Amino acid sequence: MSSQKLDLSPLLTYLVDCHEGDLLSLIQSLSKTIFMLHFVPMDTFSDLERQNVCHVLMELKEAVTQVYLTSEKAP
Repeated sequence: MSSQKLDLSPLLTYLVDCHEGDLLSLIQSLSKTIFMLHFVPMDTFSDLERQNVCHVLMELKEAVTQVYLTSEKAP
């Protein structure tokens, strides 16, 4: 990754527009998505593709959860 600052405003706009700024809502949606992926027919994706997609979503969910927990502790 380059040393340039990332513009995360599209992600923040999505959070506000689709989840009304509620990180817990986003976390719940990610959890449901991960759960639902287990019910996609097995021949739709290879085992490795399914594993990789679930891993990315779990990492995203953990990062958002960390932001949520940190913001809850802030005064």
